[in-house]
Amino acid sequence: MEKKWTPILIVVILISIIAAGYLAWQRHTLEANNRTVQMAVVYDEAASLARMNDISVPEVLHQFREQGAGAVLIKEPTVAEAEQNGEFKLQTGQSLLLMRDYGALKPLGSDFWQQVQPDRAYFIFSNQDIYQRVKGQLTAKKVQLKSWERPELFILEADYSWSQLQQLGVGFPRSSVDNANRAGMQVLVQLRSWNQVDVAGLKYVFDEIGQISGLAGLLFNDPVLPGVPEQIRPLTYVVQELKVPVVEIEFASQIGLSKLGYLLDKNVVRLHTLSLEEDAKKNYSPAEIVDRFDLAATERNIRILLFHTYTKPDAPNILQWNLDLVGQVGDKLRADGMQVGAPSVLSVPLANSRWLLFLVGLGVIAGGMLLCFSMGWQKAAPFLGLAALLVWAGLLGAGMTGPARKLMAFAAVVIFPTLSLAINVKSGGTAIWKSVLLLLRTSLISLIGALLMVGLLADLGFMLKLDQFAGVKLAHVVPLLLLALIFFFRSDEEGAGWRRQLQKFLDQPLLVKSAVVLGVLAVALLIYVSRTGNESAAISPLELKFRSLLDTLLGVRPRTKEFLVGHPLLLLVLYLGYRNNNYMPLLLAGAIGQISLVNTYAHIHTPLAVSLLRSFNGLVLGIIGGVVLIVLWRKAEQLWQRMRSEAETNS
Repeated sequence: MEKKWTPILIVVILISIIAAGYLAWQRHTLEANNRTVQMAVVYDEAASLARMNDISVPEVLHQFREQGAGAVLIKEPTVAEAEQNGEFKLQTGQSLLLMRDYGALKPLGSDFWQQVQPDRAYFIFSNQDIYQRVKGQLTAKKVQLKSWERPELFILEADYSWSQLQQLGVGFPRSSVDNANRAGMQVLVQLRSWNQVDVAGLKYVFDEIGQISGLAGLLFNDPVLPGVPEQIRPLTYVVQELKVPVVEIEFASQIGLSKLGYLLDKNVVRLHTLSLEEDAKKNYSPAEIVDRFDLAATERNIRILLFHTYTKPDAPNILQWNLDLVGQVGDKLRADGMQVGAPSVLSVPLANSRWLLFLVGLGVIAGGMLLCFSMGWQKAAPFLGLAALLVWAGLLGAGMTGPARKLMAFAAVVIFPTLSLAINVKSGGTAIWKSVLLLLRTSLISLIGALLMVGLLADLGFMLKLDQFAGVKLAHVVPLLLLALIFFFRSDEEGAGWRRQLQKFLDQPLLVKSAVVLGVLAVALLIYVSRTGNESAAISPLELKFRSLLDTLLGVRPRTKEFLVGHPLLLLVLYLGYRNNNYMPLLLAGAIGQISLVNTYAHIHTPLAVSLLRSFNGLVLGIIGGVVLIVLWRKAEQLWQRMRSEAETNS
């Protein structure tokens, strides 16, 4: 039965490869045509630099612009921050009553003082524009207000919790926008969330944002977007009216942003920054900061780089230090083939129809059937394949494209690395050069799974990390479990079947050395799993330096578990052959390289060209390391044989 099915399944896989290759090429073309990065600075920090150097804010912004920064981020100030900036004075009613004889407040008259409530909050303004802005913002955010207006004196009474009031945003100061415009810089705004969001409030707040001259992007400040989840549709409408992209902050989880991004037809651009807190904790050197920003743009499709004002003990001129930093990052980006300017937005959708996805998924199902045959499930394979086909077609037909493509992508990265090792690892050994060819063939079969996954997840949502590959840690563990089962039962020297092999294993006594080995393997598996996924374990400073060195030498750093562990050990297994189950730990350690090779492409936000170069570098270094390991193994065997011979002679 296997001989009958194999040619058919191979043809199906070839058709799927063509379909996935078409989708992958579309994605690569889109990535290659969107390589413009914008550098931005924070307005409040630029204003602080201006005060420190006794120059105007537009002059500071202009200097950053000359270094390549094209935008300024204006964060919506809270009530507390706006008061600190001198926009108004905030008092409790009790404090205000103590100031009734203060000269500037006398025009309010006795009628006003009779209405003052000791437990209310009172805003005192001397600027009518600021008064109107704050009044409009607080009204839109459901703060109960009472107002008094006198010539050059304006009062707002707020009936609201004092602590909550101080955290409310009060809109974007016109002076900040004007200074950015004078410097010729685009404006990014970061909006704060508030409670009791309704449609009228959203419309007012976003109408005000829409009047900002030079607006280029919208960021959100808080963990939950305003109005989410009840008002997500009205929020989408008012954001659409701005006609600028929403900015997604890398590593910041914001509830509602992914949904908003999809509703906006993925009009999203990604931003990376180095926070002041992280820099103060780790004290990065200029070269490390430059590398960090450069890698974000070149390897993760980040298109806005936000610079804070970093202070260093050895920097006598903070302004000049930060100007130089921005200039150095710009130079590095250009040297790596990027452009500096208005950020590229991935606005061209990929032609990933359900029919194309269906064809790609057929290849995964065919690979699964081949894996079943290799496991000895000849009778079950056709039925399992038919069941998978019905589920796949049913999910796509029901419009459940998102869950379907993620499920099939997970299957692809599990099936093909497992299949490649099941096919290519034999019980007998081979020559070094043949083992190298076997490793390359194994990797090519594994990469079929990577290509099919790339085709299945070829969508702007995955490229922008609005959605992502599901089951990263499982995808690293399940192939190991499958391989352990396959090779455990395959190594039955007596040919008595899997039942006898299992019985033989269960009848073995548990020795102390076996328990120690199992413990070591369990710890190794734990470390391995902890270092996979989107949130991996902490990395030591020494390893970070090693990674940076590899980036510098190779352009793109290969994965450590591929070129230092997986590929060399798999090459050794292919050279020696899988003689019995004593070689199981060696086989599973070698399999890590193939699993990692495929899962590299699960990072859909990383450009395909970068992932391909990473895989190539890992294979080349892994083969070199594997050949060295084989030579050392042979030397060790010769030494061991000599020592045994000498011992036998002496005895």
